[in-house]
Amino acid sequence: MFSFSKKSVEKLNLILDIKSSVVRGTLFLIKTGELPYILWTSGVEIPYKSDTDSGYMLAETIKAVKKISGDAHIYTHGANLKTKIYTIHIILSSPWIISQARTIDQRFENDTKISSLHVHDIIKSERAKLTESDKTLVGIEEKIFNVKLNGYELPNWQGNLAKTLSVSFAISLASKKVTDAFIKACKESGLHGVRIDFHSSLLLQHIGLSRTLSIQEPYVLVHVHGELTDIVSANSQSCVLFASYPIGIRTITRNLMKLSNSTESTADSTLTLRETKQLDQLHGATDMQFIDTATAPWVLGCSNILSLVPKEHQPMKAIISSRFHEDLFNELFHKIDANIKVESLPSEKILSLVRFEPLIAEKLRLNVFYIVALKILENI
Repeated sequence: MFSFSKKSVEKLNLILDIKSSVVRGTLFLIKTGELPYILWTSGVEIPYKSDTDSGYMLAETIKAVKKISGDAHIYTHGANLKTKIYTIHIILSSPWIISQARTIDQRFENDTKISSLHVHDIIKSERAKLTESDKTLVGIEEKIFNVKLNGYELPNWQGNLAKTLSVSFAISLASKKVTDAFIKACKESGLHGVRIDFHSSLLLQHIGLSRTLSIQEPYVLVHVHGELTDIVSANSQSCVLFASYPIGIRTITRNLMKLSNSTESTADSTLTLRETKQLDQLHGATDMQFIDTATAPWVLGCSNILSLVPKEHQPMKAIISSRFHEDLFNELFHKIDANIKVESLPSEKILSLVRFEPLIAEKLRLNVFYIVALKILENI
């Protein structure tokens, strides 16, 4: 899976996985001839506060980024590692990032020798259109999925003649104010002179999934986090659609709290009982009704996004990625389309792709996909 140069190299990387309700940090070591070694993980929850604007959420997230970065810095000194942190990979989910999938066709009057410049000019033009409509955004990541000449996909397309050029790619953008704030938080934690790269969580998950599972059929990846759900539709290893909507597991839990007049912990336990089919007969019917009502907006939001997927890319499989209550979301997705095979983000197969410190294996699943994708993108 991993290819390395013959020269011995050892690089320490920090992942900052920034979601709508949590920031998680992961330190992993890349060493020539060995599997990536995950040394440390940690997380900081973002406190929910009703009736607040985006400024509150950003301020709390910046604090979390600074805390995780500082803790990682302290760990590297306490563990007496021989190398310092080489790169910080800041991986963004909604609402911190906007990702767009594009397929652009270009026609030439005569046979034209296609170079990388033609392809990059197309991407540059699309990026300019997106940033022109909102000047606060900056491009942070791009990924070319495939290039077709005269309607045919060619692995070695550069230098070939063609009258038509088709490029499928993804562009990710983020607020410059936000990216600058996250960079500043990392530096203020003591991590100076470190390379910082930004990435799309959905895009990395897709790349990692495509490579490790060799998915051939059209599929959707549904990534549920605290306050939002992100969805990517993909086919033939190309992304077709990126979308998100503001309902996550925390949102559902709060809905259930209000309906059942219970505490957050009680509502969370009720969801667990539903997953494990342990709701008692006395209260089960009422709890089931409350849960159905609390989760209905999530089902509707997911259904609305799936309706945007073009017919030729209709998914045959759905992969659910959620840190909590994944079985519940698997069940909910069946309500949307029972003909789509639903499964969770796999664990056993991918854990063989890395080494890790004891007692943290249950926290690693998503990180492994990130690491696989980063290696493919040659960022580590």
